Amino acid sequence: MAQGTVSVLLGCHSPLHSIMVLIAWCKLYRKPPKLWQACCIFLHDIGHWGKNYLDNYEEKTHHAELGAKVAGKLFGKKGYDLIIGHCSYNGQARSELYEPDKYSWIITPLWWMIMNTWFEPKLQRRGNSRKESALMFKEAMSDNQKTGWQKQGHDIYIEQW
Repeated sequence: MAQGTVSVLLGCHSPLHSIMVLIAWCKLYRKPPKLWQACCIFLHDIGHWGKNYLDNYEEKTHHAELGAKVAGKLFGKKGYDLIIGHCSYNGQARSELYEPDKYSWIITPLWWMIMNTWFEPKLQRRGNSRKESALMFKEAMSDNQKTGWQKQGHDIYIEQW
């Protein structure tokens, strides 16, 4: 099974990640997302399905397209734009979903991040324990927030790996 499929079903792009993005949205914007925005939050990473996103950078960079296309059909341009702008790989303008998606990793429980390394073994850094790997990523994302989110989470993963 492709890495992305495992990730969407059980790992770091699963519905639990979407729940953490919802919580991050509420914390950052001090209000819940509208229903269409919440639906988009649950669709934003479905493009990882069938992809080997940890090994193939090109596949990672295009992961927002599938969710954006689905959201575009459901909610029009606003849905498309919200999802396509949740990452900056594609050169699109950042959307309201950009920061909550990144911030979610700062507030995500450590136990779940450790669990992700069981489902997605490549998330464990060479020479580090599962817990150390999760803590390193959380710390790097926190530092990233302080610089205005200059890096994508995947780029941080590649640097740490």
